[in-house]
Amino acid sequence: MGTLKRLGVFDSGLGGLTVLNEVCKYNSGLDVVYFGDTARVPYGSRTVETITRYAEQDVRFLLSQGVQAILIACGTVSTNCLPALQKSFSLPIVGVIDAGCQAALQASRTKRIGVIGTRATVNSHAYERRIRELCPEAKTWGVECPLFVPLIENGFAPDDPITEMTVERYLSAFQGTGVDTVIMGCTHYPFLANTLERHMPDVTFVNVGKALSFGLRQDFDLPESGAPNQVSYFVSDEDTGFLDIARRYLDAVSADNVQKVNIDQF
Repeated sequence: MGTLKRLGVFDSGLGGLTVLNEVCKYNSGLDVVYFGDTARVPYGSRTVETITRYAEQDVRFLLSQGVQAILIACGTVSTNCLPALQKSFSLPIVGVIDAGCQAALQASRTKRIGVIGTRATVNSHAYERRIRELCPEAKTWGVECPLFVPLIENGFAPDDPITEMTVERYLSAFQGTGVDTVIMGCTHYPFLANTLERHMPDVTFVNVGKALSFGLRQDFDLPESGAPNQVSYFVSDEDTGFLDIARRYLDAVSADNVQKVNIDQF
């Protein structure tokens, strides 16, 4: 493939911005096309067949933009249909599972690891299977957190009382497990990282986007120019809050404009 210059990144909505930010923080000279499927978020409550169909459309759109490789910045897609996408398309497609699991095992002292994610992600058991492949003695616990994505997509602040109560409710499921590390198995969840850490201060929360960004140079020949990254933003529905949230949370790349795409054409 030669040097990777044009990279595609997609998510069901805003969550992939956390992956994009980490990728741009630790890599330079990339031309990135970001697609957020804001018309159909969340993916986590859908069937595997529907998730796969949506993801295939997302990939076809990114292909129309001339990308050379694709990062799936979505835990639900990564855990439910990565092999199907890799089989259907010839360009390199990378998910977040492997990087997240390796980072969690490196961070964990006890090898008692939790996974929080959408219903589809947790029910897939993909993180748990990969952790056991890498470390058979590890113990894992998965907790569904279906309200996190709607809270984030609708602009609820991390310190909003409703957000705080929801975080407390979900994380209480880890009581008595002894987990010392929790994988944020949905890329939306780093938006809530500070809140999660306040409720479980002795636990390491793994940002899969950060883990993935560190491994990017192992998977691809990336530019060495040191030039700023250039990002084009696309969504499948008008979303006035997209740029507001992007500007609030992105510190490694700018967000100046976003274009709407009719994803049903792909």
